Amino acid sequence: MDFSDYLRLTRLFYGKTQSDFAKDLGYKQSTISDVENKRKIASDKLRIALARRFPKSEEFERFLMEIKRGSEDK
Repeated sequence: MDFSDYLRLTRLFYGKTQSDFAKDLGYKQSTISDVENKRKIASDKLRIALARRFPKSEEFERFLMEIKRGSEDK
């Protein structure tokens, strides 16, 4: 999983729109969209903002494992 996927899955896990997620991170919605859709590479600043605002939790790790299992079943 690359950072673009991780960003999108984090946003979905928290039930956020791109716009709300962007505001929480201090970015524009278009930046989040561009990174999620692999049109731009995430800056270190965005990576740090994500880690600080949405730190990994056991629940999130389980969510990622379920996504991975689901993709393996296809």
